[in-house]
Amino acid sequence: MGRLAGKLLLSSKKDIEKVKWLIIFGVAGLVAGYTMNVTITPIIKRIATSSFTLASGGWCLLALGLLYWWIDVLNHKRYLFFFVVVGMNSIFIYLFFEIVGNRWFNEYIGAISNGLMGMMHFPVGLMAIITSLIVFALEWYLCWFLYKRNIFFKL
Repeated sequence: MGRLAGKLLLSSKKDIEKVKWLIIFGVAGLVAGYTMNVTITPIIKRIATSSFTLASGGWCLLALGLLYWWIDVLNHKRYLFFFVVVGMNSIFIYLFFEIVGNRWFNEYIGAISNGLMGMMHFPVGLMAIITSLIVFALEWYLCWFLYKRNIFFKL
């Protein structure tokens, strides 16, 4: 679905027509996925059933259509720097987190922040949220550091 959506976005069709097709295929994926969920095979993410693939692909196409319409068609590009920083090194941050970031950030930051908040008797749920936000901020800062130095990882 991603490859076909990419080819559609790179095509010479009018922008509004691209949005229309993304929405149509997104709704079709949702209808097919949720229909299969109740008739043929349940939606199970862990084993990526066909119903899960169609339903999640449908949601992704709808989100892509909405964001393409909002950002590119309506030209609302203000306040998007936050996302540009991550998007410019999305492959790097994904691989970094999968290889070393999970241990370095989640475990070490979690030990420090949960230890400090535990001494102040924070609720466990709040500690998890704050720790997640700290890890997210560190990952964004790492992407920003690379962005400012024009270091971009590509495939």
